[in-house]
Amino acid sequence: MGTGDGAVIGTTKIVDNGPANARWNLVIMGDGYRATELGQFAANAQSFVTTLFATAPFTGLRPAINVYRMDVRSSDSGADDPTACGGTGAAPATYFDAAFCHNGTRRLLTVNTGTALAVAGQQVPQWNMVMVIVNSTVYGGSGGSVAVFSLAPNANEIGLHEMGHTAFGLADEYEYYLGCGVDTNRNTHPAVEPAQPNVTIDPNRATNKWRDLVAPATAMPTTRNPNCALCDTQPNPVGAATVGAFEGADYYHCAAFRPQYNCRMRVLGQPFCAVCQRRIRQTLLPRLPANRVTSVARTSGHLDVFWVNSDGKVWSNWWDQQAGNSWGDHGAFPIARDWPVPAAHDTGVTSVARTSGHLDVFWAGTDGKVWSNWWDQNAGAGWYDHGAFPIAREFPVPAAPGTGIASVARTSGHLDVFWAGTDGKIWSNWWDQNAGAGWYDHGAFPIARDFPVQAAPGTAVTSVARTSGHLDVFWAGTDGKIWSNWWDQATGNGWYDHGAFPIAARFPVPVAPGSGVAAVARTSGHLDVFWAGTDGKIWSNWWDQATGNGWYDHGAFPIAASFPVPAAPGTGVAAVARTSGHLDVFWVGTDGKVWSAWWDQIAGMGWYDHGVFPIAAQWPVPAVPGSGVTAVARTSGHLDVFWAGSNGRVWSAWWDQQAGNGWYDHGVFSI
Repeated sequence: MGTGDGAVIGTTKIVDNGPANARWNLVIMGDGYRATELGQFAANAQSFVTTLFATAPFTGLRPAINVYRMDVRSSDSGADDPTACGGTGAAPATYFDAAFCHNGTRRLLTVNTGTALAVAGQQVPQWNMVMVIVNSTVYGGSGGSVAVFSLAPNANEIGLHEMGHTAFGLADEYEYYLGCGVDTNRNTHPAVEPAQPNVTIDPNRATNKWRDLVAPATAMPTTRNPNCALCDTQPNPVGAATVGAFEGADYYHCAAFRPQYNCRMRVLGQPFCAVCQRRIRQTLLPRLPANRVTSVARTSGHLDVFWVNSDGKVWSNWWDQQAGNSWGDHGAFPIARDWPVPAAHDTGVTSVARTSGHLDVFWAGTDGKVWSNWWDQNAGAGWYDHGAFPIAREFPVPAAPGTGIASVARTSGHLDVFWAGTDGKIWSNWWDQNAGAGWYDHGAFPIARDFPVQAAPGTAVTSVARTSGHLDVFWAGTDGKIWSNWWDQATGNGWYDHGAFPIAARFPVPVAPGSGVAAVARTSGHLDVFWAGTDGKIWSNWWDQATGNGWYDHGAFPIAASFPVPAAPGTGVAAVARTSGHLDVFWVGTDGKVWSAWWDQIAGMGWYDHGVFPIAAQWPVPAVPGSGVTAVARTSGHLDVFWAGSNGRVWSAWWDQQAGNGWYDHGVFSI
């Protein structure tokens, strides 16, 4: 029995969160479904997917996951059920040869993994996990190189448990193999530390592998089995969510410990324990789309935040210092009524307030064009009073996938927008309030005649107007350097009157792929630029108009003497000058926290005179590694920072110079 007993019918992408090379790809196929039962298989697969995304921590990780349903026809229904294990003796002809009784244990349901993996590779070459649903109501499953489960009661729970093994390398946390009271050789675990993250032979508080999750008041070990010949039946002595070291795990009664009293890897229907959830997040967080976030303070008492949602729309929320206008006093909303073209999954998003009563927002669409919408405080000029639109009549070259978008208002009646094209060049278009200078009155254009090095795929793009007649633009090149070009309204200083250039003579460490790039002009004659390096540090270079202070008169440098936690791959970087002599920089660390460093022109307050630090004491939800980070100083003594959390929400923290309003005097919150 095998591939001659059926056929692969086809594959359908039932959850589409982006290209396969950027997401974590789950392939679900069926065995023991006849042609007339493939509709039932589709329903079974959808039922599992629904349960998956309703289960923590997958609820907040959905944007990282694509799901493919592979329809496979078998000649017969069901699975082999040998009498040797108390089965019915059924031996149906099925494509993947599903069978109970692996290793003499009826509940161990397996398939021909070689066939399953080969077929998955043919249909979805970039698969990350293969799962087979077997059309049998007999209880069973397994979690080897392919996760397998049957349609027994609580089928989806079995699937989640087996997924824990196959996808995330989790161990069984129950303390038996055949069953409590049945095993005779499961008294004491061998004195070898298991490789799986959720079981251990070490209950010592100082050396236990999940010690960072254990509260100081929790006893270690938390429970001991008084009789190693039997399963421990004592009730949980602590709260259900308490992390400790509970004896009985990894198929042994004693000398092996699990992190919580119960977990889905021990008892079906229970939540995944904290250690298991951490492993799942570690695996999936890098596959979350780069959720770019932008913010603007159009007055000192008002904030607007924008982000790209998983529905392909740009969403917003706002805060105002007037009573009744806080974050929670109204809801987030999409900034246009209709979306002729969805926003691209990984697009940058940028916003600018060219007056205190006007907002412009820009993003890339799935059609390769840069789109915009605007709001004005005048009646009849709200978000829904007009439609979103592309900012050029023609785009000779599509916007590159994952491109950053930058915008700047160098006067109250002028806008400049910048993005990377698929040709590796940085493109721009502009708008002016004067007649004949609208978006469609001229064409988009590359901002240099020649690009000696192409813009890196997914590069951030940032721009700054240090005067009303001057623009500087920065991006990452494929050579691992930060590049720039500038424009000045003085004759002979246009985009094509000079060339693009790297902003340092030497880059000791290449720019990290996908790194954010931030630039700030703290005076009209000074520029500071920041980015993440491949060494996990945040780097900088600066320019000043004073003689001897050009880009090449000094070297690029990391902005701290040490980085206790590396910057996350693809992190956004934000910088703000809340005064002309002070800088604050923000980024996401590999620990899921937003970190910061600051510089002040006062002696003893340079980059290396203090350390970097996370901007909150507690982090209920980790930041997405590739999250955009945005910061705004709505007054000279106040900072607001925003980023995307792994639960799909936008989070914030703030600092104020008044006593009792520091970073650690309050908690982070979703807006």
